Amino acid sequence: MIKFFRHIRQNMINQNRTKKYLLYAIGEIILVVIGILIALQINNWNENKKTQRNVDTFLSSLESDLNNDLSTITEIIEVQENRLKGLKQLISLGNESKQNDIGEDNKNRQIDIGRNWTFFPVAGAYKTASGTGMIENLENDTLKSEIVNLYEYYYKRINYVGQINDERSELLEWESRKYIDNTSTTQRYDGKGLSDKDFLDQLGFVMRFTGVYVGFANKTREAIEKTIHTIKIEREEK
Repeated sequence: MIKFFRHIRQNMINQNRTKKYLLYAIGEIILVVIGILIALQINNWNENKKTQRNVDTFLSSLESDLNNDLSTITEIIEVQENRLKGLKQLISLGNESKQNDIGEDNKNRQIDIGRNWTFFPVAGAYKTASGTGMIENLENDTLKSEIVNLYEYYYKRINYVGQINDERSELLEWESRKYIDNTSTTQRYDGKGLSDKDFLDQLGFVMRFTGVYVGFANKTREAIEKTIHTIKIEREEK
């Protein structure tokens, strides 16, 4: 009988030991899991901080690019608007047979029609960000949309329109050589050019397309200004 109770007691001791080992093992596992979770959390925090620094750097570079673009396109719009005025004036003189009305004060304006400046954006920051997926890291969906829309729509459209304008202007330049008066210190169109209907038609085509270009350029400038404003707000809030 004594042996029986001793056996039961020993079994109980063994069971207690097993429970203690299990509890200890479970505790160790829990501690390991908690440690892993903490490490992952710290790693995610570090990655997020690194990503945010990269985003801040990207937005800073992009803002700089866009400020340069804004300055450039504003200057180009001014040149093209002067060109448009010159073209309208020449066509008006030709249609009204007032070729002799081109005076000294109009010389520079008339030659402005040959200044076909077109816009080429600075796309370094955007191309780098697109290649690395940085744009997808932007949390501001409005800003993300504005940036992509600016570069993938407005910039591509103004480049396309500019290319056509360049091609048409090159044709006009060749056709108009015989109508350029180089006898004075400042070039100007002579009366023969304004009496040539084909030449006036060429001027009319260029005038219409220059007007289209100016319209697109103004819309592009508005998109640039809007994106710069959104970038400033985003960077101030971070």
